[in-house]
Amino acid sequence: MSTEPDVFSDAPNIVDFDVLEASKENVQPLATGRRATALSAILSTPHAQRESKLASTRNRLRINVEIALEDEEDDPLEAYCHLVRWTVENYPQGHSAESGLLELLEEATRVLKDDRNGIWRGEMKYLKLWLLYASFVEKPTIIYNFLIANEIGTGFAILYEEFAAVLDRDGRRKEADDTYLLGIARRASPLEHLKARHADFQKRMMLASAIPAVAAPSAPVTDTKRPALATTSSTSTTFPAQRGAPSNSRLQVFSDPTSESADAPGNPFPDVGTRKTRVKENVPEAKKMSGSTLRQPGKTKRLASGAASTSTFVPYVDPEDTMPPPPVPSKKARDATPSKSSIQPFVDEEPHTDVPSTPKFVPFQDEAAAPALSTPAPESVMKVKKGDLNESSPTTEAEALRRDPLKNYDTTQL
Repeated sequence: MSTEPDVFSDAPNIVDFDVLEASKENVQPLATGRRATALSAILSTPHAQRESKLASTRNRLRINVEIALEDEEDDPLEAYCHLVRWTVENYPQGHSAESGLLELLEEATRVLKDDRNGIWRGEMKYLKLWLLYASFVEKPTIIYNFLIANEIGTGFAILYEEFAAVLDRDGRRKEADDTYLLGIARRASPLEHLKARHADFQKRMMLASAIPAVAAPSAPVTDTKRPALATTSSTSTTFPAQRGAPSNSRLQVFSDPTSESADAPGNPFPDVGTRKTRVKENVPEAKKMSGSTLRQPGKTKRLASGAASTSTFVPYVDPEDTMPPPPVPSKKARDATPSKSSIQPFVDEEPHTDVPSTPKFVPFQDEAAAPALSTPAPESVMKVKKGDLNESSPTTEAEALRRDPLKNYDTTQL
């Protein structure tokens, strides 16, 4: 099938690397690389104009896929592969809601599985569509087990190599080794490459198992001295340290004959003094108490302080206030006063006994809608939710395929 022209085929061949540098964080790298001319043309086109061109080209490629599926002499596998390559190249950010790459891969692999009696199961292009689909899902081991169980691409070594690499990343090394052995037993091509990958895997397994068993050797104690980086000329005599010397040996103090202190006359500190003289800064100086007088309050002040302590508080009285104070009740009047208050609350002479103390609140209810509430809900509305209640349900088809890549298959086909 002839390849379709690029969406931006009218763009010049001059590549503006400033555009690529500004958008490099939004470009997903590919193992096969990307064309610089196509990438520059896509990123330099405005977003609105870019989406319209991409939509028109996607529709044209979709029509080619439908025609290839209906025509017995056409190749639908090549039509799907061309559509996938175009999507990967013209959406450099990878899988997204705009590209729909994950949904496209699921559709291509599912439609071509049983198309024309399954003649595409032994094609390398069809296997690569499955491998690309497995790279986007959460549990790719589900897809690899499905491929081996349905004899899809089992004659190619890349199937067992990718499956073993996924198991190795998950820490399932025993299963990864069995996968290599399965591919070698089926003589998948290229067989020599598969054997070489298996040998490298076994070496890594042996090294990983041998590292914890070997104890780290202790550093040997040697008496060798490190070589000096440089030597200095000096007339002084050096005394190398001797190992194993007794603890009570005399300490040899180094004296520099060329120093100025050696020519100084006498010793400025002939005596270090006693401990009492050395700590004299921490002892306060003692003084004589003779002739000193302690200040004390006099007799007048002492009497004034004593009088102030026994004085009573005299409140202030306004001279203009002519209202006499209330009389103090006598003891007899206090005894005649009841202990409780004489205030009697007001009581209605004719209480309404028919009205309850706390009336009930009756909400308003529409009479026309009352019969509808009494009817039970249909069974189609109330459904028991299956699965984990804590797990959130997928919001999009892509998210559902990422969690369950075989959700659109019948359980009898799995």
